[in-house]
Amino acid sequence: ALVKGRNCFIHGMPGTGKDAIVHAFSSLTRKPVLMVTFRPGTDLAPWFYMRSYTAGETGWRYGALWNALTEGVIGTDGKPRAPLILLSDVDRADSAQAEWFRILTDSISGRILGPDGRMVPIFPGTQFVCTANSCGTGDSRGRMTSANPIDASIMDRLGRAIEFTYLHWDDEVQVLREKFPLLVEKAPDVFTQLQGCCEALRKAIKNEEIYGEFTHRGICDVLAEAQDRLEITGKNDKLLQAGFLAWL
Repeated sequence: ALVKGRNCFIHGMPGTGKDAIVHAFSSLTRKPVLMVTFRPGTDLAPWFYMRSYTAGETGWRYGALWNALTEGVIGTDGKPRAPLILLSDVDRADSAQAEWFRILTDSISGRILGPDGRMVPIFPGTQFVCTANSCGTGDSRGRMTSANPIDASIMDRLGRAIEFTYLHWDDEVQVLREKFPLLVEKAPDVFTQLQGCCEALRKAIKNEEIYGEFTHRGICDVLAEAQDRLEITGKNDKLLQAGFLAWL
């Protein structure tokens, strides 16, 4: 979907790479990305436009997001390129931000409403990717307290819906081995032991027996603690047990 320039709505638990895949895609393809993160209370108006007063006259000052949407992003060769707009944590938008969100989703159809009431065309090829921890209905489990339901008319415009889940262990352990080479060298059994811990914890969390999330970031905290202890003490006994204290 990304390669074909489609608009996407990516949802899933924290630490599953929802935003990261967009940054990786940008790096691989050199496609410019503008990221808008919805944090309750943040004023998004400056990203679009604000009133200005210059030389005794009032007007509008346009922000980086508006300029990218309508004019593209200028490359080092001086030519404009179509941007990819990453709208991160869209289910955390408060009521004021939701109105800007609606303007953005309207722009998915190829135009955006300006401050003076004119409809301005979007730069051809502009792509939108929205990410969220919930699938638009809010979080009934209560672990994502700032997740709000998303208006159904907005959801209908967000393009392809894709659920991100945790990596299969065979894939995740390869990433972990690259991040913690000292453990691979001196305490390789840690990774074998960790697999059972990880699968059991995530199953318990999914069944709501444990309140929390054990994401890839959480695993890295555990292994970082274990590797630090190994590096400082030189002892490799009960490393995983000690490492888990950093998460527990």
